[in-house]
Amino acid sequence: MTRFRRTFIAALACSALLVGVAAPAAADGHPKGGGHHGKRPEVLLEGLSSPKGLAVNHEGDLVVAQGAFGPPGPVLVFDRDTGTAEPVTEPSNIADVAISPLDGTGWAIAGPQLLHRLDDGTVVPVLDIAAYQADDPDPFDLEGIPDESNPYGLTVLKSGDVLIADAAGNDVIRVTPDGTPSTVARFETEMVKTDHLPEPPPPGEEPLPKKMPSEAVPTTVVEGPDGSIYVGQLQGFPFRPGTSEIWRIDPDATDATCSPRKSNADCKVYAKGFTAIQDIAFGKHHKGKSTLYVYELAKDGVLAFEAGLETGEFPPAVLLQVTKHDRRELAKGKLSQPGGIVVTRRGSVFVTDQLFQEFEGRLLKVT
Repeated sequence: MTRFRRTFIAALACSALLVGVAAPAAADGHPKGGGHHGKRPEVLLEGLSSPKGLAVNHEGDLVVAQGAFGPPGPVLVFDRDTGTAEPVTEPSNIADVAISPLDGTGWAIAGPQLLHRLDDGTVVPVLDIAAYQADDPDPFDLEGIPDESNPYGLTVLKSGDVLIADAAGNDVIRVTPDGTPSTVARFETEMVKTDHLPEPPPPGEEPLPKKMPSEAVPTTVVEGPDGSIYVGQLQGFPFRPGTSEIWRIDPDATDATCSPRKSNADCKVYAKGFTAIQDIAFGKHHKGKSTLYVYELAKDGVLAFEAGLETGEFPPAVLLQVTKHDRRELAKGKLSQPGGIVVTRRGSVFVTDQLFQEFEGRLLKVT
Protein backbone atom coordinates (compact mmCIF):
# COMPACT_ATOMS: atom_id res chain seq x y z
CA MET A 1 0.00 0.00 0.00
CA THR A 2 3.03 2.24 -0.33
CA ARG A 3 1.66 5.04 -2.49
CA PHE A 4 -1.62 5.38 -0.60
CA ARG A 5 0.00 5.52 2.83
CA ARG A 6 2.77 7.92 1.83
CA THR A 7 0.37 10.25 0.02
CA PHE A 8 -1.83 10.46 3.10
CA ILE A 9 1.17 11.07 5.34
CA ALA A 10 2.35 13.82 3.01
CA ALA A 11 -1.11 15.38 3.04
CA LEU A 12 -1.13 15.29 6.83
CA ALA A 13 2.32 16.86 7.03
CA CYS A 14 1.31 19.68 4.70
CA SER A 15 -1.91 20.28 6.59
CA ALA A 16 -0.01 20.51 9.86
CA LEU A 17 1.66 23.67 8.57
CA LEU A 18 -1.71 25.43 8.47
CA VAL A 19 -2.72 27.44 11.52
CA GLY A 20 -6.02 28.31 13.13
CA VAL A 21 -9.23 26.34 13.49
CA ALA A 22 -12.40 27.61 11.88
CA ALA A 23 -15.58 27.28 13.90
CA PRO A 24 -18.04 24.85 12.30
CA ALA A 25 -21.04 26.49 10.74
CA ALA A 26 -24.54 25.07 10.84
CA ALA A 27 -26.08 24.61 7.44
CA ASP A 28 -28.36 27.43 6.24
CA GLY A 29 -30.93 25.02 4.90
CA HIS A 30 -32.17 21.53 5.62
CA PRO A 31 -33.13 19.90 2.31
CA LYS A 32 -35.75 17.22 2.66
CA GLY A 33 -35.38 13.61 1.62
CA GLY A 34 -32.93 10.79 2.02
CA GLY A 35 -29.99 9.85 -0.15
CA HIS A 36 -31.44 7.24 -2.52
CA HIS A 37 -30.77 7.58 -6.25
CA GLY A 38 -28.76 10.80 -6.01
CA LYS A 39 -31.07 12.80 -3.76
CA ARG A 40 -29.14 15.47 -1.92
CA PRO A 41 -28.26 14.57 1.68
CA GLU A 42 -28.99 17.03 4.48
CA VAL A 43 -25.97 19.06 5.59
CA LEU A 44 -25.95 19.36 9.38
CA LEU A 45 -22.52 20.94 9.92
CA GLU A 46 -19.93 22.43 7.61
CA GLY A 47 -16.61 24.23 7.99
CA LEU A 48 -15.11 21.24 9.81
CA SER A 49 -11.42 20.37 9.79
CA SER A 50 -10.90 16.92 8.25
CA PRO A 51 -13.74 15.12 10.09
CA LYS A 52 -13.21 11.36 9.90
CA GLY A 53 -14.27 9.89 13.24
CA LEU A 54 -18.02 9.66 13.81
CA ALA A 55 -20.04 7.98 16.57
CA VAL A 56 -23.36 8.13 18.46
CA ASN A 57 -23.44 8.65 22.22
CA HIS A 58 -25.93 7.25 24.72
CA GLU A 59 -28.21 10.27 24.30
CA GLY A 60 -28.42 9.68 20.55
CA ASP A 61 -26.32 12.72 19.72
CA LEU A 62 -23.52 12.59 17.14
CA VAL A 63 -19.88 12.72 18.17
CA VAL A 64 -17.64 14.19 15.45
CA ALA A 65 -13.84 14.07 15.63
CA GLN A 66 -11.66 16.43 13.57
CA GLY A 67 -8.10 16.82 12.38
CA ALA A 68 -7.52 13.39 10.81
CA PHE A 69 -5.59 14.87 7.86
CA GLY A 70 -5.79 18.58 8.56
CA PRO A 71 -5.38 21.21 11.28
CA PRO A 72 -6.52 20.14 14.76
CA GLY A 73 -10.09 20.69 15.83
CA PRO A 74 -12.13 19.88 18.94
CA VAL A 75 -14.34 16.84 19.22
CA LEU A 76 -17.92 18.08 18.75
CA VAL A 77 -21.19 16.73 20.10
CA PHE A 78 -24.01 17.55 17.69
CA ASP A 79 -27.42 17.73 19.38
CA ARG A 80 -29.89 16.35 16.85
CA ASP A 81 -32.85 18.03 18.58
CA THR A 82 -31.45 21.56 18.56
CA GLY A 83 -29.16 21.29 15.53
CA THR A 84 -26.23 22.79 17.47
CA ALA A 85 -22.71 21.51 18.10
CA GLU A 86 -20.69 21.87 21.31
CA PRO A 87 -16.91 21.27 21.61
CA VAL A 88 -16.04 18.79 24.36
CA THR A 89 -12.24 18.62 23.99
CA GLU A 90 -9.31 20.82 23.14
CA PRO A 91 -8.33 20.91 19.42
CA SER A 92 -6.66 17.63 18.44
CA ASN A 93 -5.69 15.55 15.41
CA ILE A 94 -7.92 12.51 15.80
CA ALA A 95 -8.06 9.64 13.32
CA ASP A 96 -11.17 7.99 14.76
CA VAL A 97 -13.52 8.13 17.73
CA ALA A 98 -15.85 5.63 19.41
CA ILE A 99 -18.30 5.53 22.31
CA SER A 100 -18.36 2.61 24.73
CA PRO A 101 -21.75 0.87 24.78
CA LEU A 102 -20.80 -0.35 28.25
CA ASP A 103 -20.44 2.98 30.08
CA GLY A 104 -20.84 5.74 27.46
CA THR A 105 -17.28 7.05 27.77
CA GLY A 106 -15.33 8.16 24.72
CA TRP A 107 -12.29 6.61 23.06
CA ALA A 108 -10.09 8.06 20.33
CA ILE A 109 -7.00 7.46 18.22
CA ALA A 110 -4.71 10.50 18.17
CA GLY A 111 -1.40 9.88 16.44
CA PRO A 112 -0.04 6.63 17.81
CA GLN A 113 -1.98 6.97 21.06
CA LEU A 114 -5.21 5.33 22.16
CA LEU A 115 -7.00 7.82 24.43
CA HIS A 116 -9.88 7.39 26.88
CA ARG A 117 -12.12 10.32 27.86
CA LEU A 118 -13.59 9.69 31.29
CA ASP A 119 -16.96 10.86 32.63
CA ASP A 120 -15.38 13.94 34.23
CA GLY A 121 -13.84 15.02 30.91
CA THR A 122 -10.32 13.90 31.76
CA VAL A 123 -8.46 12.41 28.79
CA VAL A 124 -6.16 9.52 29.71
CA PRO A 125 -3.57 7.89 27.38
CA VAL A 126 -4.13 4.13 27.46
CA LEU A 127 -1.80 2.63 24.84
CA ASP A 128 1.09 3.69 22.62
CA ILE A 129 -0.05 1.78 19.55
CA ALA A 130 3.18 2.32 17.61
CA ALA A 131 5.23 0.95 20.51
CA TYR A 132 3.03 -2.14 20.67
CA GLN A 133 3.39 -2.73 16.94
CA ALA A 134 7.17 -2.35 17.18
CA ASP A 135 7.13 -5.49 19.35
CA ASP A 136 4.50 -7.20 17.17
CA PRO A 137 5.85 -6.92 13.58
CA ASP A 138 3.69 -7.60 10.56
CA PRO A 139 4.64 -10.99 9.06
CA PHE A 140 2.93 -10.05 5.79
CA ASP A 141 4.70 -6.72 5.25
CA LEU A 142 5.85 -6.09 1.67
CA GLU A 143 7.79 -2.86 2.19
CA GLY A 144 10.55 -3.83 4.56
CA ILE A 145 8.93 -1.93 7.46
CA PRO A 146 7.21 -4.72 9.44
CA ASP A 147 6.89 -2.58 12.60
CA GLU A 148 5.15 0.31 10.85
CA SER A 149 1.83 1.44 12.36
CA ASN A 150 -1.09 3.51 11.09
CA PRO A 151 -4.04 3.08 13.49
CA TYR A 152 -7.02 4.04 11.35
CA GLY A 153 -10.27 2.49 12.59
CA LEU A 154 -11.71 2.20 16.10
CA THR A 155 -14.69 0.60 17.84
CA VAL A 156 -15.69 -0.44 21.36
CA LEU A 157 -17.37 -3.79 21.93
CA LYS A 158 -20.33 -4.40 24.22
CA SER A 159 -17.83 -6.02 26.60
CA GLY A 160 -15.94 -2.73 26.90
CA ASP A 161 -12.91 -3.98 24.97
CA VAL A 162 -11.54 -1.62 22.32
CA LEU A 163 -10.61 -2.77 18.81
CA ILE A 164 -8.17 -0.94 16.54
CA ALA A 165 -7.73 -1.56 12.81
CA ASP A 166 -4.10 -0.78 11.96
CA ALA A 167 -3.83 -0.06 8.24
CA ALA A 168 -0.03 -0.30 8.14
CA GLY A 169 0.27 -3.19 10.59
CA ASN A 170 -2.31 -5.23 8.64
CA ASP A 171 -3.93 -6.37 11.86
CA VAL A 172 -6.63 -5.76 14.46
CA ILE A 173 -5.60 -5.05 18.05
CA ARG A 174 -7.75 -5.62 21.13
CA VAL A 175 -7.26 -3.40 24.20
CA THR A 176 -9.03 -4.25 27.45
CA PRO A 177 -10.38 -1.38 29.59
CA ASP A 178 -7.32 -1.65 31.84
CA GLY A 179 -5.04 -1.10 28.81
CA THR A 180 -3.83 -4.64 28.10
CA PRO A 181 -3.24 -5.10 24.34
CA SER A 182 -3.30 -8.26 22.22
CA THR A 183 -3.55 -9.06 18.52
CA VAL A 184 -6.92 -10.38 17.38
CA ALA A 185 -6.08 -11.14 13.75
CA ARG A 186 -3.53 -10.56 11.03
CA PHE A 187 -4.27 -10.28 7.31
CA GLU A 188 -2.29 -12.11 4.66
CA THR A 189 -1.37 -10.62 1.31
CA GLU A 190 -3.44 -11.39 -1.78
CA MET A 191 -2.38 -11.82 -5.41
CA VAL A 192 -4.02 -9.06 -7.45
CA LYS A 193 -4.11 -8.47 -11.20
CA THR A 194 -2.36 -5.40 -12.61
CA ASP A 195 -3.99 -5.08 -16.05
CA HIS A 196 -5.99 -2.03 -14.90
CA LEU A 197 -2.81 0.05 -14.63
CA PRO A 198 -1.68 2.28 -17.50
CA GLU A 199 0.66 0.83 -20.08
CA PRO A 200 3.48 1.23 -20.82
CA PRO A 201 5.06 1.96 -17.40
CA PRO A 202 6.74 5.33 -16.77
CA PRO A 203 10.28 5.71 -18.17
CA GLY A 204 12.86 3.94 -16.04
CA GLU A 205 10.38 1.57 -14.41
CA GLU A 206 10.14 -2.13 -15.14
CA PRO A 207 6.82 -3.54 -16.38
CA LEU A 208 4.71 -5.01 -13.61
CA PRO A 209 3.89 -8.71 -13.55
CA LYS A 210 0.36 -9.76 -14.49
CA LYS A 211 -0.31 -10.42 -10.81
CA MET A 212 1.45 -9.15 -7.71
CA PRO A 213 1.02 -9.49 -3.93
CA SER A 214 -1.04 -6.78 -2.27
CA GLU A 215 -1.36 -5.89 1.40
CA ALA A 216 -4.82 -6.00 2.98
CA VAL A 217 -4.76 -2.53 4.63
CA PRO A 218 -7.61 -2.85 7.16
CA THR A 219 -9.22 0.57 7.62
CA THR A 220 -12.33 -0.02 9.73
CA VAL A 221 -13.60 -2.41 12.39
CA VAL A 222 -17.08 -2.79 13.93
CA GLU A 223 -19.04 -5.22 16.08
CA GLY A 224 -21.80 -6.85 14.05
CA PRO A 225 -25.36 -7.58 15.17
CA ASP A 226 -24.34 -11.22 15.69
CA GLY A 227 -21.49 -10.25 18.01
CA SER A 228 -18.80 -11.07 15.44
CA ILE A 229 -16.04 -8.65 14.50
CA TYR A 230 -16.25 -7.17 10.99
CA VAL A 231 -13.29 -5.55 9.26
CA GLY A 232 -13.27 -3.54 6.03
CA GLN A 233 -10.09 -3.24 3.99
CA LEU A 234 -8.68 -0.80 1.48
CA GLN A 235 -6.55 -3.38 -0.42
CA GLY A 236 -3.09 -2.03 -1.18
CA PHE A 237 -1.09 -1.44 -4.34
CA PRO A 238 -1.82 -2.10 -7.21
CA PHE A 239 -5.19 -0.78 -5.94
CA ARG A 240 -7.35 -2.79 -8.30
CA PRO A 241 -11.03 -1.74 -8.07
CA GLY A 242 -13.38 -4.43 -6.80
CA THR A 243 -10.76 -6.28 -4.71
CA SER A 244 -11.61 -4.92 -1.25
CA GLU A 245 -13.28 -7.37 1.14
CA ILE A 246 -15.13 -7.38 4.44
CA TRP A 247 -14.03 -10.02 6.92
CA ARG A 248 -15.94 -11.69 9.73
CA ILE A 249 -13.81 -12.65 12.72
CA ASP A 250 -14.74 -14.71 15.76
CA PRO A 251 -15.15 -12.34 18.73
CA ASP A 252 -12.88 -14.54 20.87
CA ALA A 253 -10.14 -14.87 18.25
CA THR A 254 -6.51 -14.37 19.24
CA ASP A 255 -3.62 -14.27 16.78
CA ALA A 256 -5.93 -15.46 14.01
CA THR A 257 -4.79 -15.41 10.39
CA CYS A 258 -7.20 -14.04 7.80
CA SER A 259 -6.32 -15.62 4.47
CA PRO A 260 -8.00 -14.76 1.15
CA ARG A 261 -7.11 -18.27 -0.02
CA LYS A 262 -8.68 -20.31 2.76
CA SER A 263 -11.31 -19.59 5.41
CA ASN A 264 -10.90 -20.91 8.95
CA ALA A 265 -12.96 -21.05 12.12
CA ASP A 266 -11.62 -17.69 13.32
CA CYS A 267 -11.72 -15.64 10.12
CA LYS A 268 -13.43 -15.71 6.74
CA VAL A 269 -14.53 -13.34 3.98
CA TYR A 270 -18.03 -12.05 4.67
CA ALA A 271 -18.52 -9.97 1.50
CA LYS A 272 -16.34 -9.06 -1.47
CA GLY A 273 -16.30 -6.94 -4.61
CA PHE A 274 -15.82 -3.55 -2.94
CA THR A 275 -13.35 -0.79 -3.75
CA ALA A 276 -11.07 1.07 -1.31
CA ILE A 277 -13.25 0.82 1.80
CA GLN A 278 -12.98 3.77 4.17
CA ASP A 279 -15.60 2.80 6.74
CA ILE A 280 -18.47 0.38 7.39
CA ALA A 281 -21.48 0.34 9.72
CA PHE A 282 -24.41 -1.93 10.44
CA GLY A 283 -28.00 -0.74 10.71
CA LYS A 284 -31.55 -2.01 10.51
CA HIS A 285 -33.30 -2.38 7.19
CA HIS A 286 -36.87 -1.08 6.84
CA LYS A 287 -38.11 -4.63 7.35
CA GLY A 288 -36.14 -5.00 10.56
CA LYS A 289 -33.34 -7.00 8.98
CA SER A 290 -29.67 -6.14 9.34
CA THR A 291 -28.17 -3.91 6.66
CA LEU A 292 -24.52 -3.18 6.03
CA TYR A 293 -23.37 0.26 4.86
CA VAL A 294 -20.04 0.55 3.06
CA TYR A 295 -18.31 3.91 2.49
CA GLU A 296 -15.71 3.84 -0.32
CA LEU A 297 -13.09 6.39 -1.41
CA ALA A 298 -14.19 6.45 -5.05
CA LYS A 299 -15.72 4.19 -7.69
CA ASP A 300 -12.37 3.80 -9.44
CA GLY A 301 -10.45 3.47 -6.19
CA VAL A 302 -7.26 4.85 -4.72
CA LEU A 303 -5.54 5.88 -7.96
CA ALA A 304 -8.49 8.08 -8.92
CA PHE A 305 -8.55 9.52 -5.41
CA GLU A 306 -4.80 10.22 -5.47
CA ALA A 307 -5.29 12.16 -8.70
CA GLY A 308 -7.67 14.37 -6.73
CA LEU A 309 -4.94 15.07 -4.19
CA GLU A 310 -2.85 16.42 -7.06
CA THR A 311 -5.54 18.47 -8.80
CA GLY A 312 -8.05 19.28 -6.07
CA GLU A 313 -10.80 17.76 -8.22
CA PHE A 314 -11.84 14.70 -6.24
CA PRO A 315 -14.08 11.96 -7.63
CA PRO A 316 -17.36 11.28 -5.82
CA ALA A 317 -17.30 8.96 -2.84
CA VAL A 318 -19.45 5.82 -2.95
CA LEU A 319 -21.90 4.95 -0.17
CA LEU A 320 -23.49 1.52 -0.52
CA GLN A 321 -26.46 0.01 1.29
CA VAL A 322 -25.84 -3.74 1.23
CA THR A 323 -28.48 -6.35 1.95
CA LYS A 324 -28.43 -10.08 1.27
CA HIS A 325 -29.73 -9.69 -2.26
CA ASP A 326 -29.04 -6.07 -3.18
CA ARG A 327 -26.41 -3.32 -3.27
CA ARG A 328 -27.80 0.17 -3.66
CA GLU A 329 -25.79 3.38 -3.92
CA LEU A 330 -27.05 6.21 -1.72
CA ALA A 331 -26.53 9.95 -2.33
CA LYS A 332 -24.94 9.13 -5.67
CA GLY A 333 -22.54 11.85 -6.77
CA LYS A 334 -23.28 13.99 -3.70
CA LEU A 335 -20.40 12.96 -1.40
CA SER A 336 -16.65 13.38 -1.78
CA GLN A 337 -13.50 12.50 0.21
CA PRO A 338 -15.29 10.19 2.63
CA GLY A 339 -14.67 10.28 6.36
CA GLY A 340 -16.80 8.11 8.61
CA ILE A 341 -20.28 6.62 8.75
CA VAL A 342 -22.60 5.78 11.64
CA VAL A 343 -26.15 4.42 11.81
CA THR A 344 -28.48 5.14 14.73
CA ARG A 345 -30.68 2.55 16.39
CA ARG A 346 -33.65 3.79 14.37
CA GLY A 347 -31.75 3.42 11.12
CA SER A 348 -30.78 7.02 10.34
CA VAL A 349 -27.51 7.20 8.41
CA PHE A 350 -24.93 9.93 9.01
CA VAL A 351 -21.59 10.51 7.27
CA THR A 352 -18.73 12.95 7.21
CA ASP A 353 -16.91 14.01 4.06
CA GLN A 354 -14.61 16.63 2.46
CA LEU A 355 -11.54 15.35 4.33
CA PHE A 356 -8.99 17.25 2.24
CA GLN A 357 -10.66 20.59 1.60
CA GLU A 358 -9.41 23.12 4.16
CA PHE A 359 -12.19 23.77 6.70
CA GLU A 360 -14.83 22.46 4.29
CA GLY A 361 -15.53 19.18 6.07
CA ARG A 362 -19.19 18.30 6.55
CA LEU A 363 -21.54 16.24 8.68
CA LEU A 364 -24.53 14.98 6.70
CA LYS A 365 -27.69 12.96 7.17
CA VAL A 366 -28.21 10.58 4.28
CA THR A 367 -31.49 8.83 5.16
